[in-house]
Amino acid sequence: MLRRALLGAALLIAVLGAWLVAHGTPEPGLQLLGLGLLLAAGVALERWRYRKSRPPGASWRATGERFEDPVTGRQIEVLYDPATGERHYEER
Repeated sequence: MLRRALLGAALLIAVLGAWLVAHGTPEPGLQLLGLGLLLAAGVALERWRYRKSRPPGASWRATGERFEDPVTGRQIEVLYDPATGERHYEER
């Protein structure tokens, strides 16, 4: 929900900047356009950069356990590392 709100705000800022440029106010218009595009790129890259992944260096094995995440509604599979007993939850 926050991601959608930020993308909406970024779009609004970029459109306002483009409108200002088109109507003869290039300096603040370009600044707003750049800010809107930067905000949209930041929101898009945040999802990619902070996605969950398996911790490196472990030999992960599936436990056969699966459940539905009550918040997202997505299927989650449970993995474990037999050497350490550590558990990891991964979307399927």
